Amino acid sequence: MKPGFTLAARLTGVTLLYAAAAIGGLMYAVVGSTVTLVWAPSGIALAALLAYGYRLSFGIALGAFLANAWTGIPLAAAAVIAMGNTLEALVGAFLLVRLARFRNALDRRRDVFALIVLAAIFSTMLSASIGVATLALGGIVSLGNYATVWMKWWLGDMMGVLVVAPPLLVWLSRTRPALSTPKAVEALCLVAALVLVCHKIFGAPELAVHGYYPASLAVFPFIIWGALRFGPWGASLVTLVVSILAIWGTTRGTGPFVVDQPVDSLMRWCAFAIVVAVTGLLLAASVAEQRRAQAELKSSHDGLEQRVKERTQDIAEINTDLRREMAARRSLENALIRVSEEQQQAIGRELHDGLGQHLTGLALFSATLQHQLHERAQPEAEAAGRIVDLINQATAMTRAVARGLYPAALEVGGLPAALEQLAEHTRSLQGMTCVFRCDADLQVRDPLVAINLYRVAQEAVNNALKYSQASHLRIDLTRVEDRHRLCISDDGIGADPERIWRGQGLGMHNMRYRASLLGGTFAIEKNAHRGTTVAVIYPHQGEHHEQQRQHGA
Repeated sequence: MKPGFTLAARLTGVTLLYAAAAIGGLMYAVVGSTVTLVWAPSGIALAALLAYGYRLSFGIALGAFLANAWTGIPLAAAAVIAMGNTLEALVGAFLLVRLARFRNALDRRRDVFALIVLAAIFSTMLSASIGVATLALGGIVSLGNYATVWMKWWLGDMMGVLVVAPPLLVWLSRTRPALSTPKAVEALCLVAALVLVCHKIFGAPELAVHGYYPASLAVFPFIIWGALRFGPWGASLVTLVVSILAIWGTTRGTGPFVVDQPVDSLMRWCAFAIVVAVTGLLLAASVAEQRRAQAELKSSHDGLEQRVKERTQDIAEINTDLRREMAARRSLENALIRVSEEQQQAIGRELHDGLGQHLTGLALFSATLQHQLHERAQPEAEAAGRIVDLINQATAMTRAVARGLYPAALEVGGLPAALEQLAEHTRSLQGMTCVFRCDADLQVRDPLVAINLYRVAQEAVNNALKYSQASHLRIDLTRVEDRHRLCISDDGIGADPERIWRGQGLGMHNMRYRASLLGGTFAIEKNAHRGTTVAVIYPHQGEHHEQQRQHGA
């Protein structure tokens, strides 16, 4: 559809609708034929400008002129009054858009307050002032009645803005709720019950003239129902229905607002309609804001929960990669230690079987030479004997180095046998009391675990021999619940464990590192003999393998 045709259609529609509503309202005129408390056109004009723009003001002016000219007043007066009606709508729409940043959906309390103050109260004063002044100048209204007529004109326009404009604005803003079947049934029940109650209240002849106004309060539960369940859309429609039925009964002379004077009856109806409209709109806006805040909070919570899930998943993936890298590193370290031990074993065997055999043969040859020189009473026999002693010392040193590089007892008898041999060599070579104790049936079947524990014991014994000034050493391999414990204790001068922990020696780092490879803990503490105890506590082989499997998962 072409834009020009659309604008023309809207202008025509606004003109006809405004004129028809105005003529219908003027049928209930309270001052002559031009002032009425039932002025729906003010709401129609405001809704049209807010929904489609200021270009429709020409249609409003034309419709207002036609309606006022229909009353029989001079055309000049009709034109001036029409100008006031148009100016009312223009000023109201301008103030709402520019000052209040108005939204037609009426789902904010600030929009409802702006509609009440800027449009219903302030802008309608322009139309009332211009219209009543025109009637006064034309002699239609006396100056003594100016204030009373002005008040009635103003209340009628205010009623149109608060009762008629809201349902039109909500409808044209396309914020109508999508009704499900249960919600549609509930809406029909609301309308049916509302019509029934309103008919009983405003259609009751026995309530007329007696001023029984509390009966009208029965409609407020329906206002609350519509606002809470259907938002601004429901509140505005309920208000419109109540207003139509209330004016229907009042003009027929029934209902609680009817008094002796028809003008006073309409005044009471108009005040009631304004109160109902304000209550419903504010309640609906409050509910809409609360629901919007809850939706934003839920959206924020869902977004936060989603981000937490994403971050948790990222952390889990990072942890998985880290465990995989740690497992790979641990596997590589184990492989390096295994290769290093194999190389040390090969070097030890070479020293023992190769160099050791050569030294043994050289010792035998030198002993034979010494014997021959001694039989011949040669002076070199003493030097030959010295050579034999040096060769024997070299042989012993070679064998000790070979045993240090890789103890043969570890392969033959396992870790307990190797530790027993370490204690025996310490006693024989160092002249120090060294005792080894092991729990019965305690076996270390994993060669890698056994060699690491042996190296820790070997390093601890060497440190005790060098620094502790001890006379007794003890090596214990025991079982503590589901863990094994290797302890090397001395009765020496002792040392501060914290200072030892802070030490940067290679041997200390080596013991800590080997304990960590076993998944165990390494500790240094003072013992009951005022000496030092070095301990490694590690899981038994089954638990150790399970930890390795989990790290590699």
